[in-house]
Amino acid sequence: MKLEVLISAMNVEDINFYKKFNLKTDTLIINQTDHNSYEEVWADGFKVRMISTDTKGLGRSRNLALLNSKADIVIFCDDDEVFLDDYDEKIENAFKTYPDVDFFVFKTIIYQDGKEIIKVKEEKDLKIYNALRYGSVHFAFRREAVAKKNIFLSTYFGAGTGNGSGEDSIFIADSLRSKLKVRTNLSTIAKIYNDGSTWFKGYDEKFFYDKGKLAKALFPRLYRLYINYFLRKKDINFDKLSFKDAKELMLRGAKDFGG
Repeated sequence: MKLEVLISAMNVEDINFYKKFNLKTDTLIINQTDHNSYEEVWADGFKVRMISTDTKGLGRSRNLALLNSKADIVIFCDDDEVFLDDYDEKIENAFKTYPDVDFFVFKTIIYQDGKEIIKVKEEKDLKIYNALRYGSVHFAFRREAVAKKNIFLSTYFGAGTGNGSGEDSIFIADSLRSKLKVRTNLSTIAKIYNDGSTWFKGYDEKFFYDKGKLAKALFPRLYRLYINYFLRKKDINFDKLSFKDAKELMLRGAKDFGG
């Protein structure tokens, strides 16, 4: 079983950048920068490749990584992530223990704003209604299973698009709708240090407008139900806008998205 970590990063100056991630498996770095090039090195028994590209956008970079990977299992990784020493063993064991599972959402520990965030708290099969809360830093999946269904990351949503986040939600939703089996796993594989993250600017007008577009992309027919559900989530803060104004912005976003 061949594993490969797929890292999305920006303006990497040297391929030795890989050393910060505590890697033990083959790795492909997609470096979004101002030129196009390719290089590779061998490191302690595994291969590190880096594709530098002048195309921008998180979805595009992950898609480029998927198209250039030949591994059995691929693991998405951000540039603020550090893997635990035994991440490779935990991932291999999960896929061996559950040979019918195509896609695992692994436990990670996210450090953000002085808090420790853990989203995977139990092991269970995921359905569309309980899968959208997990980001791509949790994802490890059978590359061929996804390739057979022609599933890729949205290039409309995500970092670098100006349309807010949500490409990971669309990716996992598309996987479920394509009948892939998706399951959470309590094995911790990485720690993510999000204190420097800049995409979230608070629950302002743009946040709700972008989430309205995402609602329509995820649920073209049932987007109104999803908007009502989303606005009643416990972690939504209405310190800048009222519930009514937030809903109107989401509905406007959904309408402008079309489809």
